Amino acid sequence: MQADFWTKRNSQAGLILSIALLVLLVAEFASFAVGAYYVYDQPLSNVIAVTNHKPSGAVLEVNATALDNSSKRIVWLDPDISTNATGTSFVQLGSGVLLGNVTTNSTGGVSASFKLDSTMLASLESDGQSVHEVWVLGLVSSSSGLSREITSDSEQNYTASSQGSGIILFATLLTFEVPINFNFGELFLALWTIYLILFAIAMNGPIRNIVSAIRASSTKGIASLFDNSMLATLIVFPVVTWITVAISLLEQAGGVSTGSLPPADPLLQFVELSIAPLREELGFRVIPIGIVAMLILFSSGKVRDGLLSLWHPSRYLKKNLSPEDYTHHMKAIYVTIAVSAILFGLAHVLLGAGWGPGKILSAAVAGVGLAGLYYVYGFPAAVLLHWSIDYFLSVFDLNPALSNTGDWITLYTLALSVAGSVVLILLVLQRFRSGKLGLSPDTWFNRR
Repeated sequence: MQADFWTKRNSQAGLILSIALLVLLVAEFASFAVGAYYVYDQPLSNVIAVTNHKPSGAVLEVNATALDNSSKRIVWLDPDISTNATGTSFVQLGSGVLLGNVTTNSTGGVSASFKLDSTMLASLESDGQSVHEVWVLGLVSSSSGLSREITSDSEQNYTASSQGSGIILFATLLTFEVPINFNFGELFLALWTIYLILFAIAMNGPIRNIVSAIRASSTKGIASLFDNSMLATLIVFPVVTWITVAISLLEQAGGVSTGSLPPADPLLQFVELSIAPLREELGFRVIPIGIVAMLILFSSGKVRDGLLSLWHPSRYLKKNLSPEDYTHHMKAIYVTIAVSAILFGLAHVLLGAGWGPGKILSAAVAGVGLAGLYYVYGFPAAVLLHWSIDYFLSVFDLNPALSNTGDWITLYTLALSVAGSVVLILLVLQRFRSGKLGLSPDTWFNRR
């Protein structure tokens, strides 16, 4: 009778948690639409420039924010900007088209219109740029007047057509640049295609697809949710998020600074949030965890499955190793997970992102969760967990008009983190009591 009662309650809890996770999944998919809105319909740049054609001629309307208060500015089209070895930026005074002077208001904003006469338009048409740049510049004053040096708060407009070149990738603490030319709109579409493919893969397995896992949870209980990669990721995501938040709050209370990212143009920040999950999972999970799994299989002569283990380490290690060999090699995997987590924490400080020393611990803890999902469920789960933390929790806050939505999502993940923590603890205890909690991280997630 008691067992039947527990089975019924467990099944009810599984169904309730499934519904809560599906709500979170729908919100994550909605954030794709928000991203498209930011890139194509309502650019988020600190400088928004719109050209209108009127009977009197072309007019450029410029609205800017995030500048110094009550300061003099120059609105400049297509200036040549160069940066020296010390990071100081200079403008070539004879370049581009200087539209006029403005003064920022008490909040650092600018709203102005400029007529583009035929001479200006001819100059722009002949300057060789397919996408024109609008800058709101401040020039540094000197004893002899204005210099070529521009102020650090000078702003450029960014849109879907803005050009970029080179993508920085990581190999743990080493960085290198891939020389790729792109515009933000193309990059957005490429990244979102990759993420949607990863979502589809995660929802399809590895043991059950998402629909089958939800059905099983309504009869067999919560543990069945961990048969699906997407559902497991959605459970772990709020838990990892709020554990790292709690660590940061405790560190700050103890006087240890976690720092913050430096101010950046919102559209540039959006691009960074979009690309970071992919490159950091490649650089800190596939390297070194996947490589260690690959080398283990290479040593057994399993070249093909060794390469495939970069995508899903536990699957191909279990497939090719005897239970004794698998248990033996798990020690190396655990060491590699710890090393990758430590390197991930250090990277946030050592690579100059702007974080303080307190960020090392919280990022390392997040690195353990990311590594666990990568090892057990493969590359898609790790990327989607990272994407949820970096992009999904931040994208709504980039636009003040959507900040209330972001607040509700944050509170929702807090509630899910409590539920998810209870679920994980109960499952671990259940496995421990049944004697099935072994060395493999698979047992963390109740995988069969």
